[in-house]
Parts: sequence; C-alpha cells; structure tokens
Amino acid sequence: MAKKSKRKARLPAKPVRAQAPQGAAGLLQEAVRQLRRGSTDQALRLASQGLATAGSPKFVDAAQQVLAEVHFRAAVRSDKPNQQLQHLDSALKYTPDAARLHFHRGLVLGRLGRLPEALSELDAAAGREPARPGLAYLRQLARLATGQTWEAAGLAPAEANTLRVVQALLRDKPWPEPTALQEPLLSKGAEMWQALLQMRTDAAAAPVALLKEAVEKNGRKPISRILHYYRGMAAMRAGDRATAYTAWSSASGAGLATPWLEQNLKAMLREQILEPAQAGQWQDVVNAANRIPSSIEDRILAETVGLAYYHLGYEAAQAGKWPVAVQHWRKANEQISSHSLAQNLALAEEALGHWVQAAEAWRDMVRRRPRKTDHPDYLNDPQVAAIWDHVAECYRHVDADDQVLNSLKAAAKYAQDDATQRLKLVDEMLAEQRGEAAANELERILELEPQHEEALVRLGALYKMQWDKDAMSIWRRVLAINPQNTEAREELAEAYIERARVDTPHSQFWLFGRHPEKEGIKLLQEGLQELPQHPKLLLELGQTYQRAGKNKQAREYLLQAYEVASDNVAIVGSVLHELLHAEAGDVVETLLPRVRQLPHLLPGFWFDQGRLTLHCKLGEEWADFFFTEALALVGQPWVEETKASVLLRAYELAHEDGAQELMKLYEQRVRDETPASGAIQYIEAYRLYHEQHDRQGALKRIQQAQRAARAAKDAGVLKLAGEIEAFFKVGSSFGFFKLLSEMAETWEDEWN
Repeated sequence: MAKKSKRKARLPAKPVRAQAPQGAAGLLQEAVRQLRRGSTDQALRLASQGLATAGSPKFVDAAQQVLAEVHFRAAVRSDKPNQQLQHLDSALKYTPDAARLHFHRGLVLGRLGRLPEALSELDAAAGREPARPGLAYLRQLARLATGQTWEAAGLAPAEANTLRVVQALLRDKPWPEPTALQEPLLSKGAEMWQALLQMRTDAAAAPVALLKEAVEKNGRKPISRILHYYRGMAAMRAGDRATAYTAWSSASGAGLATPWLEQNLKAMLREQILEPAQAGQWQDVVNAANRIPSSIEDRILAETVGLAYYHLGYEAAQAGKWPVAVQHWRKANEQISSHSLAQNLALAEEALGHWVQAAEAWRDMVRRRPRKTDHPDYLNDPQVAAIWDHVAECYRHVDADDQVLNSLKAAAKYAQDDATQRLKLVDEMLAEQRGEAAANELERILELEPQHEEALVRLGALYKMQWDKDAMSIWRRVLAINPQNTEAREELAEAYIERARVDTPHSQFWLFGRHPEKEGIKLLQEGLQELPQHPKLLLELGQTYQRAGKNKQAREYLLQAYEVASDNVAIVGSVLHELLHAEAGDVVETLLPRVRQLPHLLPGFWFDQGRLTLHCKLGEEWADFFFTEALALVGQPWVEETKASVLLRAYELAHEDGAQELMKLYEQRVRDETPASGAIQYIEAYRLYHEQHDRQGALKRIQQAQRAARAAKDAGVLKLAGEIEAFFKVGSSFGFFKLLSEMAETWEDEWN
C-alpha cells in the first residue's frame, strides 16, 4: 500500500457531495459519462442497472443502445480476438440489426480463420449498410477464400486486381507466370505478391528478402501481420528458425490469431522449452518461457514452465534461500495446479513470515487435494480440518479476524464431531462479540456431547451476561460432571451473591415485595447447602447479617470465612474490614498474628485496610493501627517501599479522607523520623499544589525531593517523586489527585 502524503489536502470552502444517479435516466446519463471517460467497466455496471430499473420501452431501448455501445468500445480496445468476439456477441444481443457490429464481427472471425462465418456476417452487414467503406471488397475476398465465385462489379481496380492475384494463389495448379502482376494492387509495392506467388509456384522457394521489404513498406498497415506470418514461413523454408520465431511472434503481437499461426508458434515454443527441460536445464526453460507471447495459451508449455519454476524453487530451498524459493514457487503456482506445490509454497511463505500469502497457499493446497480415496495423497476430513485450523492461525498473526473466523468455520465443517475444534470456533465468535452464534454452536456441541465440561462452562459464561438466561442451571450441570471445577463453583457462588444483594438488578427481581435482608440470608444459606463452606458465601452472609443489625451472627460467619480461606489475601482483607463494621475490633486484634504470617504480604494490604477504615468512618485510630502494620513490613526482602515512602502514603490517604489529625501525625513523623529522605519536600509540594494551586512551585519542590532522595539513597521517595514529576510535566491541571487515586488502586491490586 502506498504511503499517504503528510501534506494536508486543501478542502473546498463548501464540501460537495457526489450524488448517486437517480432512476434509469440518471443511471444511463452517468453510464454515458463514464464511457466518454474510458471507464467501460463502470459504464457497463451503470447501464446494466439502468436496464434493470427501466420502466418504459423508451428507457429499455436507450439502455440497450448504451450497453451495445459499451461492449463495442470494449471490443475495439481489446487486442485479443476471442475477447473482441465475446464483446461483439454481447452487443448484438442488445442491437441485433446494427450493421457495424456485424461488419466488425466478420473481421474478427476472418482473423480467427473462421471464414464461412465471417462471410455470413459480412453479408448481414451488406444487407443493412451496403455502402460501408471496404465492405464490398471484403465480401468478395471472403467468397473467394471459401471457394465461391466472386464479382468485380463495384470494386476499385486495385481491389479487383488484388482478388485476381489471390485467386491465382488459391488455384490447385501453379500459376505459369508468377512475376506477371497487373497493377494497381492493394499494398505498397508488389513485393508481397511476388513473394507469395513464388512460394505458391515453388514449394522450396524462400523469398525472405522480398517479404522483409514488403514488411518495411507496409509496416503500419493491418496487412503487416499477414506479412510477418509468411515471412516466418519463408524463413522456415530457408532453415532460419530464429527469424521464423521472431516473425511469428510479431504476427501474434500484431493481433493475428489464426489457428495455423498458433499451431506453428506452439510447436516452435515446445521445441525451445522441452529440449532443455528433458536435460534438466530448468533456468534455460525459464529464460525461454520469458519470450512466450502472452496470447499463446498451451497446457504443455504451461506445465513445463511451472515444473521448471518448481525445481528452481526446490534448489533454492535446499540452499536455504527462502526468498528465492518463494519467488520461483509463486511463478510455478501461476502455471500449474498442484497440491504439493501449494504446500511447499505455504511452508516457504511461513518461513519468511508472509502469513497472508501462507494462508492463501494452504487454502490452494486444500482445494487442489486429490479427491479419490485410493490416491496416496488423499486427505481425510480430520486432516482437512487440521489444515483449515492452521490457515486460521496464519491469519491470526496479522489480526485478520474475519478470515480467522471463516477458516475456523471451514475447519468445523470437516470436524463435525470434534468438540475441541468446534470450541476454537466458539472462542473466536466470542472474541468477535458474536454471542448468539457462539451460543448456537455450543448447543450443537452439547447435542453431541451433553457432558462436555468446557462447552458448558462457555455456555454458562454467555448466559451470565443475558438477563433472560439461567446461568445457575449451567453451573450446576458443570459441577455434576466435575464437583471440583473452580470456575463453576465461583460463578455459582457469585450468582447466589448477586441475587442476595439488595442493590443489584437480579436481587430486585428475586426479592421484589419481600424483606431484603431476610430473603438474602435465605438465598445465601441455600447457596451454602449447595456449596458448603464456600468463603465468598460465608463472607456475604456475614455482611448481610451485619446490615440486618445481627452482629453476633455476622461475626460467626465472618470467622468461618476466614478459617476456610485464611491464605486468601482478598478474603482475609474483607473479613478484617467487615469485623470492624460488626463491632468486633477485639476479634481483629486476635487474628492479626495469623494475618502477619501470610507469605510476602505487602504494605498495600494494610494501606487498603486503613483507607477503607477512614472511608467508612470506623475511627482514625484503626487507620493508624493498620498504617503501623504497613511500616512493620519495611525491610522485608520482597518489599520495595522505604519507611519514608510508607509514611508519605499514610499522609496522602489521611488527607484524601479529610483525617486532619492523622495527617498532622504522619507529617510530624516524616519530619522527625526521615528528615533527610526528601519526604519533607514532597509534602511541601503536595501542599503547594493542593492548597495554593501553585503548579510551578510544586514542581520545584518535587525536584528538590528527588535530589534529597538521591542523596539519601531513599528509593521509595525517589519513585514517588518521579511519578509526580512526570505527571506535572505531561499531566493536566486537574489530575494530581486523580493520579493519587490511581496510585491507591495500584496499591490495592498489589495485595488483591
């Protein structure tokens, strides 16, 4: 793809929108405009639409006239007689009485050597437009060429004399005086006719020089293509195969497409190519192939050239020259259809990281595979499915999502009973947010294998996102198959919690018109019967009892949750916080020695406890208590924070929740315990920004904090100050506390 220019394009003052043509008349007008611009494809499309929408005979006739003109122009512009004939046939379907179409069709048929048909077309043209220039002469010439009598009446002297010479050339017996030519004749000079008469009179005659002179005199006339052909014939008689090949190639390039020219060229080309091919000289074959005219189509030539490129690619691959191998195999792929070639090309494209080309080559390999079961290279359905699956992986390298999905669909077609393969299709559908299609595919898998655990898990995840589906029944089916399935256990527990909570859409449906806490407790107890001792259900039940004012029961279930999941940091943190809500601070203190034993516990765990305590107004003393626990972790091998950075975090969290006394306490501790760490300058920057809105002053203090932290080798303060400095340099004026909030979320993630 070409690179886009970086220069901005000038826009008009008032953007002009291209109006789509309206109705048959608009379509035909636009078709004519496109035809005048030379866009025959566009004109053909528009005129076809105009014909399809035409509602009256007038518009039908107009559309047919335009379509005929489009096809005629396309025929004139083509240099291939067969294509010209196709377009003229299409034009005649729309305007069968057009004399010029019959005339030009007759010319093309004559060029193809189909002389009786050519005469018929010229007669049809004469019946409609007898005065068309050149028509009378061409009709008599065609009559003469088909063995019929011809008439000189109405012909110019040069035309009549030329027909007499042609008649002499067509006689079975040699003409007694080949040099006796009566002028005028239709050509520049008599050399052509002299040469032809010599060749007709003497089967060994090879008037190459005469024909060369004739070609030079008539080089720009249509007759030159015939002269090239006969010059090639004369050269062959003289044993000059190189000149013959050049002459015939010129005739073909000039538009001559007679069967005998094509046969002669093919025979000579086969000679040039098959001889080095038999000797295994593959580069010579390729060199010769580059000289083949584009108009020549021959299966033997194509297969030989393709085989040459195949071998050259194989030689390059053996030498480790994969780019060269790919180039040769791509050329071979244009000439021959072979599943083994396509496979080699696919592997080579993969070796070069050409993933799209590799995928296309694998697809060719599948299409070209042998279909008979007794063939040694036959591929069964699972093998075909595996190839399509690999095609999907190739497309995945370039994020061609639609192609990945289509390839996996093809793989599933050949792996109807392979649930693993069909699950790949499901996962791709889910990635493309095609939930309904994925659900349908999962249902088909479960029809084949009702106990398929992975399919049920994916179906449960889909149902979870749809209000009208019952995901809980799916999770129960999974647990019936595998009671230890972690995802199903967790999702079923979450579903019970979702229904039991009073502030969720599910709970509003299930608990409508009832006592929320009472019904929530009942639902959670049912969940515990189904999932005994599940820590999330126990935790939620404790929270629900606490909201109902039943602190004794709340403490009981919270402690059960702790005992079941004492190594789960998230559960432990939630239990500690909820115990404070249940007025069980003494229990929290009892649990602390065990909590401290959690492996690799981070200060962020305790910071989150303090932050939640402040947010829920449970007492600043508890926040101080938890911040002290965070300080106790400083110096552990897995802890990056320093004493100064922990004190700063405590200060920021206190300020965030308006805990003024606690904020003062930790500011004083910074000044007393870590005065050289840079933490004091950090707090000053914090105040300048928050209280005085002095951004520049805050930035200067932060930079001072960095210098002090470097001097004191305090990595914790240096990290905090660096984050704030980066924010000041690129952030917006309102984001300081947003940054702090994001930092707090990061601390929370550290222990969650």
